[in-house]
Amino acid sequence: MLLRHTIRERRRYRWQSEHDGLTHLYNYQQVRKLGEAAFAEARRRGRPFTAIVADVDRFKGVNDHFGHAAGDETLRSLGTWIAEVVGEGGIAGRSGGDEFMILVDGDASKAEALLQRLRERIVPISVFGKTVHFSISSGVCEANEHVSTLEQLVHEADQALYRAKHRGRNRVVRAGGEEPGPGRQAGLVVVGTGIDFGRHVSERCLSEIREAEVVFCLVDPFALAMIQGFRPDAINLGLHYAPGKDRRETYREIDARIMAEVRAGKRVCAVFYGHPGVFADVPHAVVRKARAEGVPARMEPGISADACLYANLGIDPGHRGVQSMEATHFLVYDRQLDSAGLVLLWQAALAGDLSCTRFHAEREGLQALVNKLLRWYPPDHEVILYEAARLPIEQPRMERLALRELPDAQYAEYTTLVIPPLGEIEEDAEIALLREQPAADSSAAAH
Repeated sequence: MLLRHTIRERRRYRWQSEHDGLTHLYNYQQVRKLGEAAFAEARRRGRPFTAIVADVDRFKGVNDHFGHAAGDETLRSLGTWIAEVVGEGGIAGRSGGDEFMILVDGDASKAEALLQRLRERIVPISVFGKTVHFSISSGVCEANEHVSTLEQLVHEADQALYRAKHRGRNRVVRAGGEEPGPGRQAGLVVVGTGIDFGRHVSERCLSEIREAEVVFCLVDPFALAMIQGFRPDAINLGLHYAPGKDRRETYREIDARIMAEVRAGKRVCAVFYGHPGVFADVPHAVVRKARAEGVPARMEPGISADACLYANLGIDPGHRGVQSMEATHFLVYDRQLDSAGLVLLWQAALAGDLSCTRFHAEREGLQALVNKLLRWYPPDHEVILYEAARLPIEQPRMERLALRELPDAQYAEYTTLVIPPLGEIEEDAEIALLREQPAADSSAAAH
């Protein structure tokens, strides 16, 4: 009896040392040990050998929203399904956390067929009365003349998994190739981060960034750092700007950079500061071009500076109406202002810059702007220099000063000139006369 008990205990200890306690699959050390032997045998016999690295999509979200018990049950269920589909046809184990490794004695097509069976088995699980939905992403790599060790094979599969994540998750990507099967479609989506990324960015915007194959960003440094935190491959379009460089040339370069990836058949997400369609030529241009070339393209809105302005200054544009235009456009063209309504002049610091090369204010341009505004407003009319807060720790700038003081004020490139209404709004005399006419006719008929 003691001998049998000792044998059983040794077997139990050995099993525990080789298996993961939660999923009952092999642990990382045992997968590598068995894998090294299987890989060497496959190479000796000239047979194909393939590695799969897979993990649960947004596993942290499962733990955060449903609790760690739900996370454990997710891994336990997935481990059971992996064991069922792999069977004796491969070596399966849990690498750690939510990551799994499967080594297949066969080519990449066999591995992809195995993964398809696995994906078909995945169903929502129930934990403490809550239903948990989840999916997996996988990277596949078949050994070839460039992959001489199991370590290299697993590394390449892991890199393919990384690409699967950034192509939208819930998919399989093969190292050295594209994801198998239908579903990959070229397209362009343009999204806006809002003014304060941490507060304003929408879940839709984040989802588009995560799921795109190629991500371009023209945003402030804080938003760029946050985006690159979960999309390290995001491309900074701000590098196309340079001191003294014509901004129109910069816009052409950005346009060409985005369209090159769209024309290459990629799913592209272009991220712009604020609202991508407000005072921004390139986002509209690339959407029009993509649609003209038969590529699906759309724009998702973001919170713009004027939306922040209305909230911070307590102004309802529906009360008096609003005229909104770029400062240089107003200065150069014969535009007439309605002084009884609100007027917004954007990029006031760049007023008069026809070269499109400077980013700083110049007194001459500001004085020309004031001189034109004096046609409608007195010199002491109170105006507001507005800058929206871009960080939660910042406060918006809402500096009130007289119109005549504008040339000597301080400006950022994005400072907006807000001109409140002048005087009371007057009723249209002709409309008032027409409104009174029926009453007069009725009175005459009564007599």
